[in-house]
Amino acid sequence: MAAEVPLQPVHERGWRMGLANMLSKENGAWWRTRFWIVQSVIWLFILNGIVATLLWAAPEQPASPSGNGTGETSVVERLMAEKPNTGLFIFLLMSGIAPVVGAIIIGQDALIAEKQSGTAAWVLSKPVSRTAFVLSKLVGHGLGLLVTAVLLQGLIAYLQVSAAAGRALLPLPFLAALGVVFLNLLFYLTLTLMLGALFDNRGPVIGIPLALLFGYQLFLGVAPWLAEIMPWALVVNAQPDSLPISVALALEQPLPSITPVIGALLWSALFVAVALWRFNREEF
Repeated sequence: MAAEVPLQPVHERGWRMGLANMLSKENGAWWRTRFWIVQSVIWLFILNGIVATLLWAAPEQPASPSGNGTGETSVVERLMAEKPNTGLFIFLLMSGIAPVVGAIIIGQDALIAEKQSGTAAWVLSKPVSRTAFVLSKLVGHGLGLLVTAVLLQGLIAYLQVSAAAGRALLPLPFLAALGVVFLNLLFYLTLTLMLGALFDNRGPVIGIPLALLFGYQLFLGVAPWLAEIMPWALVVNAQPDSLPISVALALEQPLPSITPVIGALLWSALFVAVALWRFNREEF
């Protein structure tokens, strides 16, 4: 259970009123408890455990023949024929799924639990703006997940894949890939926070993001153009014979499109704006 962090008097006005105190409280729930250690260990086993198994325990597989009947292989097939590239692909793919589930679970309680327990009403009776209340949740959880699920695991995966390849991966393309992974996570975290501001029960708050995360193939089957405005192409093969944007960046391949990056940024900004608008009209 997170330790209680006392609020300290800070002189702020407007939407920033109470923001420093609320950020201290939310960051303390991550970094002044064992929560960050638990999160780091969970993602270590889930993400880097899979990569380690693939790189160091799985036997070498013979290259499979191309399925197009011409004897030619696609760029994706050629890249994935190398085990280090496959390990990198699996890491970035799983990083776009598993931590997102964690972000949805964490985010669904960020506002819902506070509203249902009456904590939000109590905190907002103090000199704390509603905007500061919501932003502190976003920054606190976003920073915690960035460090424990993206940067730390990315560093370990970088070392693993570099060791398997016998050479160091170029760090800047890999960091860019991690940035795309975090953008994907941010989309779902902001979506969950927005839904927490709109609804008073957990069903739609956790159900809608999970449906978008795992049902992308269904949505693309109905409306293929969604691949250009939704974040799916950031971490999965949203289009046939194309690499996810994160993998293309890490492997220094041509990007299939940048519109999913722009779309994810715009969606995230919209979700935050709607969450602030709705929460500022919430009655406690």
